[in-house]
Amino acid sequence: MAFFVSFSDFEQLLEKWAQETPVYVPRYISDTIHYQKFTPGTQDGIVYDRIRAVEPLKSFFFKIKQRVAQYPSSPSGAEEAEPDFVIVGAKACDLRSIECSDDIFMKGEIKDPFYVQRRNRVTIISCDCSSPAETCFCTMLGLTPYPQEGFDVNLSKISEGLVVEVGSEKGKKLVSQDRDFFSEASSEQLEERDKIRATTLSKVREQNEKFSVNKSFQELMGENLDSPVWSRYAGRCKECAACLAVCPTCHCFLLYDQKVDDSFERVRIWDFCYHRGYARVAGGPNARPIGKDRFKNKYIDKFDFSMANFGVYACTGCGRCVDACLANIDMRQVIKDLEGS
Repeated sequence: MAFFVSFSDFEQLLEKWAQETPVYVPRYISDTIHYQKFTPGTQDGIVYDRIRAVEPLKSFFFKIKQRVAQYPSSPSGAEEAEPDFVIVGAKACDLRSIECSDDIFMKGEIKDPFYVQRRNRVTIISCDCSSPAETCFCTMLGLTPYPQEGFDVNLSKISEGLVVEVGSEKGKKLVSQDRDFFSEASSEQLEERDKIRATTLSKVREQNEKFSVNKSFQELMGENLDSPVWSRYAGRCKECAACLAVCPTCHCFLLYDQKVDDSFERVRIWDFCYHRGYARVAGGPNARPIGKDRFKNKYIDKFDFSMANFGVYACTGCGRCVDACLANIDMRQVIKDLEGS
């Protein structure tokens, strides 16, 4: 069953939720969309459709810098109790990235207590994407520009307000506790939503037709390990790692120890496989000393290793990497060139 809520009523709900727990909403800052903490009385400018935010959702769960241990005494598990929080505006590509992160941090034999704690405390209110950028290619990864799973509640913007879908028990509880704000969506409202979805889906598919390949991405990786394509693009790459920083599924990190007063702490920070020293080990040996190998590693990891081990590509087609690249390298074109090499 789908529901409907007006813009004004949903903003009242945001006001209510924000008094109880942190709520993060997408807003335009200059010309790009970013997440901001919602403050009661600041409803203006919330983006319910459009493209995904610049920040990947991993920044909410896998912090850029975090203390993970103290010694001589070391805590078992997360440092302190994290509050519940709400994220509004996640897109289908974002939800797929969370699925990938869950595989890494939650579902293996070893679980990350910090990630698990944050992940269990979030309520995700996703939204349809109605204005994809030219760099978006979610359809090439089997996704649609509107969420179909992985959300607690999904919002689809139409002319009168928001069509609401419930995707989990947490979402069901969220709607039921404020049921007076919601009405059953009419057939006309659902028809308008479906028309917007179909138009957006067609646009994403059409803009990516020129990048289509005849083999799976995993097959192309396995068949082209020694392709000259890697050297050609590695020569352009600045190794700035901007693409990896904004990638919603990249999760490499570095651990270091530091002295704090009379004790020590261990800190985890984001790190990136494009860095020359990332694969260096004690004594100096480096598994990927050449830029070509570091450049190739990202693709092999996302399109071969991840599929072989988790059954899903560690790429969501969000296009953030294409937007961020200083050398204007387009992942879609790299893959297309591999097929022709």
